[in-house]
Amino acid sequence: MSKKSTIDDPDRLLISIRRDLHRHPEPGWCEFRTTSVIFSYLKSFGYQISMLDRLINTDEILGDGSDHCSEKKRAAAEGADAELIGPLRCTGLIATISSVLPGPDTGFRFDIDAVAVGESDSPDHTPNRLGFASVHPGISHACGHDGHTALGIVLAKYISENISRLRGKFTLIFQPAEEGCRGAWSIRNLAQIRNLDRLFAFHLGICATSGQLVLHPDHFLVSNKFRVEIHGRSAHAGIEPEKGINALHCAAAAADRIFRLAEIRPSARTNLGCFTSLNAQNVICDYVSFTGECRDVTDSLNAQLYQEICSIIQEECARFGARYTITPTGIARAVVNSPQLDEPVCRAAAECGLEIIDSAPFNACEDCGHLIAAVQNEGNSAGYYVLGNKICGRHHSPDFDLDEKALTGSLHFLFRLTELIAGSAE
Repeated sequence: MSKKSTIDDPDRLLISIRRDLHRHPEPGWCEFRTTSVIFSYLKSFGYQISMLDRLINTDEILGDGSDHCSEKKRAAAEGADAELIGPLRCTGLIATISSVLPGPDTGFRFDIDAVAVGESDSPDHTPNRLGFASVHPGISHACGHDGHTALGIVLAKYISENISRLRGKFTLIFQPAEEGCRGAWSIRNLAQIRNLDRLFAFHLGICATSGQLVLHPDHFLVSNKFRVEIHGRSAHAGIEPEKGINALHCAAAAADRIFRLAEIRPSARTNLGCFTSLNAQNVICDYVSFTGECRDVTDSLNAQLYQEICSIIQEECARFGARYTITPTGIARAVVNSPQLDEPVCRAAAECGLEIIDSAPFNACEDCGHLIAAVQNEGNSAGYYVLGNKICGRHHSPDFDLDEKALTGSLHFLFRLTELIAGSAE
C-alpha cells in the first residue's frame, strides 16, 4: 500500500506547514507571507475569509512602525500571493464556516508572528540540521507560533471535512502581533470576537512539558508597552550649556526613577530599551527617544505602575523644561478561564492520554486576555490553555525548538475537543 499524501495525512501536513513557517518567520504586523499561506489553505477548505485589513482601523493599531513595502517584496519573493498582500495595510484574518446543524459559534485563536531573535546555526540545532531554520537574520519562531499557526490550519481542514456532522459555526482567528502585546488589543472590539459563544486559545510549552495540559494557567503578567520622545533644546556644550535643555539628562533622570519602581514592589517589573540620541558629545542633546514596559500581576496594580511611570516622565520634563510624548505600543491584561469549559477540555485531554495539571504559573504576558475578556463580558465562555511541549532550549532564545511528536498530539487533542463541543452525536 502506498503512503498517504501529505495533504491527506494530518500529522504530516502539520509538520510540513510548521517547518515551512519556521523557515520564513515574520515579525508582528508584517506576517504577509504567513497570512498568504493561511488564506490559501483556508480558501481551499471552503471558509469565508475576512482580512483584518478590512475589519479594523489600521491607523489605530498598536506598535506598527515597520517598512511594509520591503516586507511585502520579501514575502512575494518567498511565495506569497502578491495580488492578495499588495493592498493590505495589516496582516491576519478571521475565517468562518457553518454547519447546516444549529449550534453555537465556537472560536479558536492562533497567533502567527515571530520574535526578534536570531536562530542558532549550531549543527546540533534540529531546524538547522534538517534545513528549515530561519532564513531571515535576527528573526525566528523562537516562541512556537509557527506550531500554533500550523495547528490552526490543520484544525480548519478537519472541521471543514467533518462539517456535515458538526453543529454550529466555527470562527478561526489568525492573530498578528502577539509579541509586544499588540494584535489582540487591536481586534478586541470586533463583532466576530464579541459574538462568540465560546473561545479557545492555547500556547505550546511555557509551563508544561510533552504529554501535559494545564487547565488553569495562572500568574499571567499584565503589561503596558510604550515609546517616549523627549524634546529639549540644543546648545554648545562648552560655550553656553545653560542655553540648552538637555533631553538626554532629563531622560536619564526619568530612567533611573523608573527602574527603581521595581525595587519598591517585588511583583512589579520595569524595563527600558532602544535609547536613542543622535547628538554629538559637544552638543547639548535636544532629542531622545526610548521604549519601555511595565508588568505586574493584576490589571489594577499594573495600571497604577504605568501611571507612576507617566507621572515620573511628566515631573522630570517639567523640572528640565522639556516637552514629551508617551505613545502606547502594547497592552496585555489578566487571563481568567471560564470554568464552564473545564469539562470538555478535561475529557478531551484524558481521552488523548494527556496528564491534566490544574494550574501552573505562566509568568509571562499574553495579549489574548483582551479577546477572552471581550467574550466573557458578553456573558459567554472563553479560556486559555497550555499544551505541554518539551521545548528544546528556552522560549525567545536562539536554540528554541518544538517537540514535533508532542505537536501532533496537540493536534489530535484539538480534533477530539472539537468533536466533544460540537459533534452532532457521541
